[in-house]
Amino acid sequence: MWVLQDDLDSKIIQMLQKDAKLTYEQIGEALSRSPSTIRDRIKRMEDDRVILGYSAIVDETRMGIGADAYVSADIDPKATTQAVTALMSIKNVSEILHLTGERRVLMRVRAGSNRELTEILDKKIKPLGFTNLEISMVLGTVLRYPGV
Repeated sequence: MWVLQDDLDSKIIQMLQKDAKLTYEQIGEALSRSPSTIRDRIKRMEDDRVILGYSAIVDETRMGIGADAYVSADIDPKATTQAVTALMSIKNVSEILHLTGERRVLMRVRAGSNRELTEILDKKIKPLGFTNLEISMVLGTVLRYPGV
């Protein structure tokens, strides 16, 4: 397991999680370090796969997403790998987690409408072998912050 080199790495990660568009110069200025030090630290964390990537937070309504749900489901342990691989190819599935307990998989499914969401569940997800689905619709976002 990789451990952060020191407190500077932790501070860099915290800043990037809040705003991944910060420049080396901006981070360096805030942390009283040179831009080259910041660049080298970020490069090392990327190479060591501590930093896995960067993403944009979008306005889901403006992207046409009218239905957002967390779906927990059970699956036969023998079918899990194949089913999860197939889930990854469904564009509406944005997150997949393995869980303990009765329902072994948790997925986030987004669609243009509740009707489209139902069709995705019935025609794309259930046929993969998922059973005992529990669907929790997202009513609103209180805090949306990617990161640790």
